[in-house]
Amino acid sequence: MAEIQSGGAQSPLPPQPQLLQLEPIDVAEPWQHELVECFISFSTLSAGKSQTELHETLQRKASESMHSHGELVNGLVYGILTVPAEGNTYLRHLNIVSRDGFAHAISRLKLLATAHRFARVRPEVRSQLFWLLSELVKVSAHGVDQVVLALTRQVRSGDVTQGNVKLCWLMVRFAQANYAWLSTFPVLVATTVYMLGRVALDHSRIPDLRAAECELAVQLLRERFHECCMIGRDLVRMLQDVARIPEFHDLWQDILQQPQSLSPLFAGIEQLLRTPTPPMFLANRITYEMETRLRFILENLLATSYSRNLMWFVQRYLSTPESESLFSDLIRYIIGVFHPSNAVLASNVVPRYVFLGGLLRFIRSPVVAANAKLALFYDWLFYDPKSDTIMNIEPGVLIIAQSVDKYTFMTASFIEFLAYESDAYSPELAPAIRGSIGLAMQDAVEKGVIPSIMPIYEHPRIEVDIRQNLYYLFPQLVPPAPEPAQSEASTDDAEPAKDDDAMLLDSTDMLPPVAVDSESAPEPPKPAVELSLPIAAPQPIRTVSATPKMSIALDPVSRMFQEEFGIVDTELAPEIPTDADNTNGISDTTAKGSALEDAALVASAEPLPEISVEQALEDKSLWLFGSTLQTFVDSVAASEPDVKQIGRSVKEIVDMFAQSEASISAITRVLASIFSDSLDMEDAETNAELAAAGESSDGLEHDLLHYILTAAADYAHTTDMTNSTRRVLQLLVQLTEAKVDVGFRWLLHSVVNAGKPALYARYVDQYAEGTLQAALVRDLGVLQEQFPGLFYTVLPQIYAAFPDAFPGCRGIVRSVVALIDQPQVYRLGALIARGQLQLFGHRQATITAIIGMTLESDAFEQVCFWQLLNAEVGGDEVRVAGIAHYLLLEKRIDPESNSEAATGLLMLLKATSPTPSLLNPLFMYAAATEDSDAGVDFSGNVLTAWLRTSKAALLNALSEVAPSALSTGVVKSVVSRWLERYSQQLDEKDRYEIQQALVPKPAAPAIEVPNLSSVERSSEHRPVTRSQKAKEDNERKRRISNSQPISRQQSHQETPKRLKNNSVDSEGSDSSSDVPMTRGRRRRNGRSLTAGDDNQSYQSSPILSSASSSD
Repeated sequence: MAEIQSGGAQSPLPPQPQLLQLEPIDVAEPWQHELVECFISFSTLSAGKSQTELHETLQRKASESMHSHGELVNGLVYGILTVPAEGNTYLRHLNIVSRDGFAHAISRLKLLATAHRFARVRPEVRSQLFWLLSELVKVSAHGVDQVVLALTRQVRSGDVTQGNVKLCWLMVRFAQANYAWLSTFPVLVATTVYMLGRVALDHSRIPDLRAAECELAVQLLRERFHECCMIGRDLVRMLQDVARIPEFHDLWQDILQQPQSLSPLFAGIEQLLRTPTPPMFLANRITYEMETRLRFILENLLATSYSRNLMWFVQRYLSTPESESLFSDLIRYIIGVFHPSNAVLASNVVPRYVFLGGLLRFIRSPVVAANAKLALFYDWLFYDPKSDTIMNIEPGVLIIAQSVDKYTFMTASFIEFLAYESDAYSPELAPAIRGSIGLAMQDAVEKGVIPSIMPIYEHPRIEVDIRQNLYYLFPQLVPPAPEPAQSEASTDDAEPAKDDDAMLLDSTDMLPPVAVDSESAPEPPKPAVELSLPIAAPQPIRTVSATPKMSIALDPVSRMFQEEFGIVDTELAPEIPTDADNTNGISDTTAKGSALEDAALVASAEPLPEISVEQALEDKSLWLFGSTLQTFVDSVAASEPDVKQIGRSVKEIVDMFAQSEASISAITRVLASIFSDSLDMEDAETNAELAAAGESSDGLEHDLLHYILTAAADYAHTTDMTNSTRRVLQLLVQLTEAKVDVGFRWLLHSVVNAGKPALYARYVDQYAEGTLQAALVRDLGVLQEQFPGLFYTVLPQIYAAFPDAFPGCRGIVRSVVALIDQPQVYRLGALIARGQLQLFGHRQATITAIIGMTLESDAFEQVCFWQLLNAEVGGDEVRVAGIAHYLLLEKRIDPESNSEAATGLLMLLKATSPTPSLLNPLFMYAAATEDSDAGVDFSGNVLTAWLRTSKAALLNALSEVAPSALSTGVVKSVVSRWLERYSQQLDEKDRYEIQQALVPKPAAPAIEVPNLSSVERSSEHRPVTRSQKAKEDNERKRRISNSQPISRQQSHQETPKRLKNNSVDSEGSDSSSDVPMTRGRRRRNGRSLTAGDDNQSYQSSPILSSASSSD
């Protein structure tokens, strides 16, 4: 704490703003620094003064100007918030100096209340903030209600941390203490009620807080119901979630049965449902920080690069079980508050419906999924073009229409939901609700949201009952659908089946359920609202087709990789490797020049025709099962099925099927339908969250698919391919083709659990077409989407099982980098370094194809990709040279727009010793991009890095690459520009050596044997004795071994002058080249002269040819 000294008194003052708990790397906002500076000025002004003197000083200072007045107010507000012990004193001073009715002080408080980092406000500051607001309420300061409104938005739904719970307590106590004041602000009353109702669900484990919240909300609703009606239809959505809480029970009954008792102007619940909710109430449940992050994604990110930010958002705000209630609030915000501009709609920025589809993939609970669907289509149920906006229904229309090709199960799920809710939400209002839904779709078609719904109706993967629902909802837009065939076993008086996604209560219950309450006993998902006694929904006809209907909640992400291998969208199909790329020899099937080869796994067989379960059971080949199958179907449909008993039944059915001639397609129809209704179970084998937390998964039940895989493994283990083994494997294949996720589960069972990769290979061999590599791409893709933690855990084991399938496989690389984070990058990089994983292989064409695939990925994925590539390829001259040639000469990447790829290539080149094959693409790239200087900058960065780390290798490479390119002048031109541009980073010695490396070397001179007699007659030279010669040779060897080259000067001093006219001229040039030399003496002098010396003058030294040192 800094100390301010004034008049002999010292008072401790914080050097930095103390409003928020910031880390050392965090930067406080400017307005916080302004408050601190003003507080320091106030402390200096008040130091050493009596109360009377201080009073006069403050009055005079505040009256000087509005700027001086603002500085005093800033300092006093900061003192009240950060120094609780002096809060009353500072408040008295604030009353003295305020000239604007506390408007400036309230504006400072509003800055704090709307801060994005409000969750990090210090606890004592929060307490002082509410105390100050209470004091301002007592003096009737104008604008306090706006600060309180902002604070209600900072109460986070789905957050039970200590800080958020304390904030809830502060809000409740403030509202209770100032109830009379609160009641005078209708908007604040309605907002407080909506906030309390939404957060009360989260506080089941804090009974005192929940009781206080419910009591206050019910009191405001009963006494100020007319003001609360401005919330509109989302007030009903809020109340239906809390109606099972005892405090709300009687109120809900009065709303349904005695509306006049609440307000004479309240005509009934339909009045609320017909009122659209204003955006300010929907935005209230999203904090300012969440809103900023959401708007950044929806206004700036492309549809191809938003997934990483979405995952960060989910991990930050939706990662706990309590936070699941926030899904509905987020959906309502995106639909009712964020309406993109025309510029955004016309751009490639991620559309709202795409973002919502991605958000729905993270929902696991059926109850949360049902509430999310209601939030998505809530405005459809009571749509009126005069009062509602088309932008509120546009995301729902587009998510239905745009999902039909790739995610038909989503389209079917949403249509079924709308059809069911049109009758079941409120039977008394059913005709009006159905008319509103039809009006909403018709309005969307007329206003051009979609041209027509006929593409949905006529789509081949849309089943007959879905077409019937479309006609039921939109008779003015589609023709009648044909009636599906029904078996005699179906009777009219059968008990109506209950939809897992239905959001209506049982007919014996008048109350809606509490949305997710951790204290309540586990019970099946129940509907969210009942307006009157419901009617029984008609029993649906259960059918099975190539794409069985599956709820978005029960199968959140399993279809995400179909687009990469599907036939519908060929643009998204993976590239087919050529013969040069097919390096693994996995299968005899060669690469085809068609985009359908990778789709062979999902298109190798004809889709199964639509047929009901009852009709499937009537197949004569299934009669041998007796009543086993029918009993099995009935037991699965039971309200509380015994999963383990069902597992034993599955084992018995598989055994009977393997040893008989029962129809594979018939048994597939039966099993596929059952599995599609039971895949919502968490399976112990795929629960990566428990494994990551170090907890045991023994307590988890296995799902039905686990039992059929276990039964199938008993037959697949056999050494010989018997008829029973073949039949069981074909059953797995047909289940896969019926869109049951068998593939990745069988991969885990075979490789990870059983440790027998041959089981998976046998399964793949049963496909009519396709390769092991294509199967791994598909199954690993699904595994990565559904269980990313488990994917990265088992990846080394799967690679060890199929080492030939991984290197150079673009689909596997795409799965690895799709949702990877930095810890996973480190782990995989370590595996690659240890040789336990290989992703890219040695084929140059394959590596470059993978690189080209990632150039359009988002920045983070590219950074991770290049880190993994560097771990595997770094230091390999051949592969790095091929990558450099591809990116620099073929792609001609721009380091500014392709910064991630340019940085990755720079790191690769720096980690590799320079050679002529690496220099050539650098020089050619620099010459080709001469106009923009991008090539010279990039090449200069690489050359400078090499000069620092591999100087000798660089000089040698330059001397080798120069003769072939000097004639064109490319090398000299690039090097000259490099030396000029980086003159500050290169010293004189480096520049000289680089220039000399580029000088063409003369041919080696002819070797002549000197005339020894003439040497002996020379009076200037004396013969060398044997001992002297031995001493010189030893000294030369010692210097060479110690890497200390003999300097030119030392060479002349130590070498006996046995050569004629061997003198050095005044310029330092050696004239001995004309004098014959002995063979041994010439080699020694050549080594000495070419070595160079640090004390040499480079400007006056001769250019020596490397050829002169060789014989």
